[in-house]
Amino acid sequence: MDFNSDSITPDFDADDINIFEELSSSNSFSKTERNPLEQILLGEDEINETIAFDSDVIADLLQVLAHHAIVKHADDPVGVLPAVANDVDINSARVTSQEDEFRLSLLVELQDEQKIRPCVRVRQENGSLNIVEEEEKVPKQWLPLYKMLHQALSSALDSLKATAQIA
Repeated sequence: MDFNSDSITPDFDADDINIFEELSSSNSFSKTERNPLEQILLGEDEINETIAFDSDVIADLLQVLAHHAIVKHADDPVGVLPAVANDVDINSARVTSQEDEFRLSLLVELQDEQKIRPCVRVRQENGSLNIVEEEEKVPKQWLPLYKMLHQALSSALDSLKATAQIA
């Protein structure tokens, strides 16, 4: 779990992105092209083409899907907070990308009016996205929030993987 004390206002509006348009947009990804003669000579009936997405597109899609999962499954978002926190803004769900890593975070207000962004991380390794398991490093009082974020990101990854094969 990573804590960032910067006060960040979410400027991304989930309603502004059309997931299906992003997945079908020709400038969002590039397909690996194979020579049809090579395919015939090698006797390949079908080629599994891998789509290489831009990391910003992946982050945007994960953000929309994770936000949907959080809103859908968060009956009492304040109930997952430890005693040192006042409020959690479930509409502040944000996915950022750094190198081969994506982070899902929520804005949490502490009792001293300080704001932090606890997060769950995903790493892109060997052509697949895998959640970095850090539950043993998370303080016990923050586990419910960590588990909520983990479940939302897992759900978002499952939805994304069902729609496209990510390289």
